[in-house]
Amino acid sequence: MRYLWMGMLSAFLGGAAGFVHGEAAGTNKAFFLPKSPVAAAYVLGRLSNPELIAAPRGEFVYAALLQRAGLARKYRVEALNGLAKLRQTDVLTELLAGLTELDTKGATAEPVLHDLAPLLLQSDGEALKAKSATLAQLARAAKVPFTRQLAYAALLTVEGADGPTWQQTSAHPGQFADLVSGIALLRDPHQRAAFHPQLAALLQTAASPEVRRAAIRSSVTLPGSEVEVFNTLAGLIRSGTERAPAIAALQKIPRSFWSRDQLEPLATSLVAYLQTVPVEQRTAPEALSAFQLATDLTALLPTETAVTFGRTLRSLGVSVFVIRTIPEQMLYDQSLIVVPVGKPVELVLINDDAMPHNLVITAPGALEEIGSAAERLPPTPDAQGRLYVPHSPLVLHATRLVEFGQQARLSFTTPDAPGDYPFVCTFPGHWRRMNGTLAVVDDVDAYLASHAAQKTPQITEWKIEELTPALTKLDSGRDWRRGQELFTQLSCASCHRIGNEGVAFGPDLTAVFAQFQNDPRAVLRQILEPSLVISNAYRAFDFELADGEEISGLIVKDDGQSLTVQSGASAALTHTFAKAQIRTQQPQRSSLMPVGLLNQSSAEDILDLLAFIRTGGTPAEHSHPR
Repeated sequence: MRYLWMGMLSAFLGGAAGFVHGEAAGTNKAFFLPKSPVAAAYVLGRLSNPELIAAPRGEFVYAALLQRAGLARKYRVEALNGLAKLRQTDVLTELLAGLTELDTKGATAEPVLHDLAPLLLQSDGEALKAKSATLAQLARAAKVPFTRQLAYAALLTVEGADGPTWQQTSAHPGQFADLVSGIALLRDPHQRAAFHPQLAALLQTAASPEVRRAAIRSSVTLPGSEVEVFNTLAGLIRSGTERAPAIAALQKIPRSFWSRDQLEPLATSLVAYLQTVPVEQRTAPEALSAFQLATDLTALLPTETAVTFGRTLRSLGVSVFVIRTIPEQMLYDQSLIVVPVGKPVELVLINDDAMPHNLVITAPGALEEIGSAAERLPPTPDAQGRLYVPHSPLVLHATRLVEFGQQARLSFTTPDAPGDYPFVCTFPGHWRRMNGTLAVVDDVDAYLASHAAQKTPQITEWKIEELTPALTKLDSGRDWRRGQELFTQLSCASCHRIGNEGVAFGPDLTAVFAQFQNDPRAVLRQILEPSLVISNAYRAFDFELADGEEISGLIVKDDGQSLTVQSGASAALTHTFAKAQIRTQQPQRSSLMPVGLLNQSSAEDILDLLAFIRTGGTPAEHSHPR
């Protein structure tokens, strides 16, 4: 019926109907389209994304696939290859033509422009150089700022920091600001770092506020300059110079580069600024960013100073908390957030880890139920585009999955009922380890005072040499039951099986002590240094397929013609594809097992865990407490 309607619509539009034979939605049907590109675009625009993907391929369908929002990268690549073949051109020519056409649509096309940006910037350098004139024209004349910045980034990819484009645009503030913004888009971190002298000068002496703001945004993407940039931006914030962009940019610098002597002066400046903001404007984006940074700074101050700043910030209105992921440790950097009942709050999740993570807030006591339910979900987005978020009344708030270097925000009013509300990452296999508590209380100060004496979790980056002497205690007085609990709490059970317990994604640990000649030091070293020795059976690979799709994981099946790859501990995270579709295949140098799994454990806990592992998952009927 849909194809009949489309044919009628074609006639109604007045164009002679052309057709393409092909397989659509699983059946061979004539797919009628007008010969007019405008009319064909209108017809295709009425299709949903799945219907467009299923449409028989032709020039108009390829053009629609290239420009349609919300499609996977593989369809963009397919469209570019298809157009290049039909028009007897090349992929880069079609990509630039597509970017130019998308730009005419204005800001509504920006999501697709962002999708296409990596395809342009990873193009062959010589091919980009041959298109310099086209790129320069696009950089000067494009309507959407991102398009101009992307074109300049492509030129800088070819020219580097000493090319002519820098000099040619520096006398034109508008163009120069776009070029400076384009530095942040460069894929090669070494190329970005080469612009440090230019950006450092612009931060201090830029003649145009527009250029200075661009320099602020790009400066935080330069590896090796983080401390210097932090100090410069802190000075700009304290002076009130470009405060809003400086605040937004500074928050992208990892905390490990924040200068300790700058923390309190910067927090003092932000509090003073927020006190001047009218109450009704304190939920505006600029004020919320200032709240966020002030809260972040407060968490790093000495206890007494932090309490004073925290009390002042809470008196000003919205509570903003930044939660970061700890790289390669499958942990949030905060395990406890205390908020008052019935008040507005904003949580900001910033992902500094290579793996994707989310933040889900559940009802009290629902952590295990929601975490277990998420592990059974297929990788299909819900109505809000979120993956691995169970449809349950016990889920109160949830972000989307956040990729490396990205962030997501949750803004809500806290419940009226005090209680401990878990927050958790529900990516399969993460929930047992990656969680914390949102404590909703009547009196924040009283709660903090009453919990001040509680032991703060000790973080120890254990080395094998530090624990080796303690291994002599492994043969007596160990609490195997405690070790069994830790096997689950530390998420070992999310990937490893021991006896009848756990998941068989990583190596089976039932006989691991026998494998290492009953040497506890060798077993412990594998836990502390998971990438030291990686069995071929458990080495992950990165695949790029011919359609542009990128897949990473363990090869769990090879039938000669195709591979099945599993990306995580959940059985839902499997992908099967033909070997003929593999464009590149690279082994990962690091183990999928995160480092730092034992960083929050005591030496005694580690010994109990080893004692349990040594039993092969069958502890004695009665444990022997320490």
